[in-house]
Order: sequence, then structure tokens, then C-alpha cells
Amino acid sequence: MPFLDFVLLEDNTFLDTNPYFASDSNKDVLKLWKKPYLIYMPLTYSVWGTARHIGGPKSLTQIPHSRTGILKEFRFNAKVFHLLNLSFHLLTVFLIFWLFCFLTHHPIGSFFGALLFAIHPVQVESVAWVSGFKETLAGFFGVLSIFLFLLGQETPPKSRTFKFFFVASTLSFLSALFSNPTSICVPLIIVVIQYFLYKKERFIVGTKFLSPWVFFGLVFIFTQRSSQAWSNNLHLGVTLKEKTLLALDSLSFYFSKILTPLHLGVDYGRTPQWVLSQTSIYTTAQLFFVFLVALTLFFRWNKMKWALASQGVFLAALVPVFAWNRLLFETSSSVADHDLYLPLLGFGLGLAFTIKFSIKKSWVLSSATLLLVLFATRSYFQTGYWKNTPHLLSHALELNPESAISHRTLGYYFEKEEDYEKAISHFRAASRLNEQASDYNRLGNIYLVLGNFGIAKTQFEKALSLTPLSWVDYHGLGLAWRGLGNNLLAQENFAKANALSPRSWATQNALRNVKRELSTSSKRGKYSRYGK
Repeated sequence: MPFLDFVLLEDNTFLDTNPYFASDSNKDVLKLWKKPYLIYMPLTYSVWGTARHIGGPKSLTQIPHSRTGILKEFRFNAKVFHLLNLSFHLLTVFLIFWLFCFLTHHPIGSFFGALLFAIHPVQVESVAWVSGFKETLAGFFGVLSIFLFLLGQETPPKSRTFKFFFVASTLSFLSALFSNPTSICVPLIIVVIQYFLYKKERFIVGTKFLSPWVFFGLVFIFTQRSSQAWSNNLHLGVTLKEKTLLALDSLSFYFSKILTPLHLGVDYGRTPQWVLSQTSIYTTAQLFFVFLVALTLFFRWNKMKWALASQGVFLAALVPVFAWNRLLFETSSSVADHDLYLPLLGFGLGLAFTIKFSIKKSWVLSSATLLLVLFATRSYFQTGYWKNTPHLLSHALELNPESAISHRTLGYYFEKEEDYEKAISHFRAASRLNEQASDYNRLGNIYLVLGNFGIAKTQFEKALSLTPLSWVDYHGLGLAWRGLGNNLLAQENFAKANALSPRSWATQNALRNVKRELSTSSKRGKYSRYGK
């Protein structure tokens, strides 16, 4: 992992441009526990806030800016953040091994099951991507809470040992919840495990003790309503029927990627609108539903409760994924590899039980070994794509040439590198695929630097047609008019920008300068009329 860099795909949003990380003080980071920033995951931000001090973070004055005013380098040490991801992933794998040993009483099967979770290619996105830390951190605390809760169920309910395990597992669950909202599925995973692998009496007793967790989860959902992720999800305009179709289609897609992890990318282009526009979705959804029911009936008929538990864990872990909106990916794809981090626990559990009950069949162990070797090889090459932004997104465009996010992010990357020809090409491609005001804003800034003030003016006007209350676009339009020599229109747009953002020093300074120029030119005109 140390050879990997940050990528301009949420890493800069969560870290470099995070207003709570602007100063060296940790007091601002503590504010994230009260007010959500993009996603309410204060524990993840707190760990990041501590890690940013390691490895000599750069101050904003030390980092060179491009001619368009954006940072040319990341402020923090990429090695530190990648090692964080890898460390918590390995800790999670260690916990999973002992959890599987506890459930299967079979160390060899548990080893293979934990290894599947560790090296499966779909896990690369969560581990190799700095922003995927919310998955690895939440996965660690989620698995720890499951393990501690199940250990507590082995002790008398009124004993001190039980109370210790219950309190420890509850704190672990809360830690998982504050690391990533999707961890709300953890109580459901425990219910599935207890229902299929425990006796009825144990299941009833265990479910009662999960009621405080459910209460915390409901409170957390209410809190999450104020975050951007939740509010965006409320306005997706998708009916319950369409949501069900999307879920079944996504499940089918996930199954295919887990069984045959080929052509993995950061943007599959499967937007909700695109999926629902495909006539094949009804066939795909119905066939997968039939397959799921048939598989469940087969397991029940053969009394394979361990297989039902594995299937149930996988499905339970995906429930919040279909309920929550992704910060970035919902607009470009309804599926993403990092969604499978915790759900892969179900597949690992299934492999552990399969080896336990088939250990005498040598071909089973040989097949599992070969499969894991193939997965490890595929993961090795998949990790290479995460070397840096151009490597990652060039590969993404090979898989999906119509990825607006890839074009937009590459445009930002080349703007940062001051390769304006490539930047313009990618921003224009992004705006054709998925028109956003940010594309026109970046194009406007680039053309300002190039001195093409007429084209810059047109770009800012396009941006304002999409976001009429954007002060940055009014500011840019003011700069364009000033470059064209029209200080009156420049003053008008700077005034609008200042009204929308009174604290902007750049706008105040520009408005002050253009007023001074207008005043000077007015005095000159007055003196020329009187022959002075």
C-alpha cells in the first residue's frame, strides 16, 4: 500500500478541502460530532484528524497553487492513510478468523473463509482507496461487536462476564455506527446468525438484548436525516417498486462480480435512471428473485442452516446500501465495489462451513486453494490501478467510456497539472455526458488564465443558468467582464457575488478595485471636459 497515492475521487473532498481540517487544532474536528460534514461519520473523521499530523503535513502556504488557484499537491502524507486502511483491514480479517472458528469450530475452514474476505478483488476498492477507510474502520468495529455479543451469549445473563461483553459489544456497535452509517445492519446480521445457527431459546434471549441497539439505530437514522447523503436520497424520485427492481438488479450484479471478479472499476455507469430504462431489468429482477427463492428452498430442504445463515448475512449487510444514498456514486452508478466490504462476510462464512463439511473430499480443499490463488493474483493487478488519479481513471474510462465522473475528475487533475488542453477536453466531455455547473465553472477559470475572456464569460453564464445563486460564478463572470474592459458589468457581478458571500475576501478586493478604477476614469473624464 505505501506506493499508492491519494486520488482526486473524494480523497480531496474528505481531507484536503475539508474545512474542519484547515487548521492544526483538533477542536474543529470535534465539531464533526455535532454537525455532519457530507456524511455523518465522526469517528472516521476523528481518526483522520489524528493521522493528518503524522508524516509532516504541509501548510496551505507551503503548497504551490496552479494558475487557476487550486492546490497542486495534497497536504497530507498518503502513506500514513494507506497504512491505516491496510492495518484495520488486517485486524478485521484476524477477528473474522476467530469469529468463524467460534461459529464453525473448524480452524482450517475458518482460515479459508477469512482469507477469502481478505484477498477477494472486490475488497481492493475499500482497502486501496483512502476514502474507503470508512468501510474498513466500520468493518472492524462491526465484526468486533458481533463477536463480543455472541461470546456474551455463552455466559449467564446476570453474570459480570455477560455484562462486560454486552457493554463492550454495544460500544463497538456504536463505534461502527459513527464510522459509517451502513453499520446499522450489524444487529440484523446478529439476528440472522442466531436464528439459523442457534437454538430457538437462545435466539429469543439474544434478540431481546439487541433492542437497545435497534433504539440507537433509530436515533441515528433521525440524526442522519440532516446530512447531505440522506437529504439527497429523499429526492431521488424512485418509487418503492422501482427501488425493489434496482435492489434485485444490484444483487444480481454483485453476485456476478463476487463469483467472477473481472472488469472491476470505480464507475460502472449503472445509474438508477439507466437501469430503469432497460427493458431487461424486469427479466433480470424476476430471474434473480426466482433464483434466490429456489436457492433458499434448496438449503431448507437439505437442512443446510449454515448455508441459509451465510446467505442471510450477505443480504442483511446490503440492506442499508439500498436505503442510503452514496455521496458521489449514486449519480453515476447504483452499484460500487466498496458496498461489498462487510457483505462479503457472508461468502466467507459459507466457504468456512463448506470446507468443514467437505474436508474429507480432497478436491474441495484443492479447488478452494486454486480459487483463492486466482483471487489473490487478480487483487494484485487490481491494486495497481489505484497508483494515482490518471492510472485509476484511465482504467475506468476503458471500462466505461461514458463515465462523467472519470472525465470530470481527470479534468480537475489536468487543471491542477496545468495541462489545460487535456483539462478542457475532459471537462467538455463530462458536461456532454452529465451537465453540471462545476464543469462550466472550471472551464471558465481555465479560459480566464488563458486570456480568452469572451469564452470564459460564456462558461460562467452557462454555470449560472444551472445554479443562479452561485457566488463563485458571479465572481468569475465579473473577472471575465473586467478582462473584456467593461468595468460597469464587472462591478455589477462582483456586487452580486459579495451579496451571496459577504465573507469572500477575493470578491471584496475585486469589487474595491473595480470601483476605484471606475472612480478614477470618471474623474479623468470630468477633468478632460474642463480642459484640466
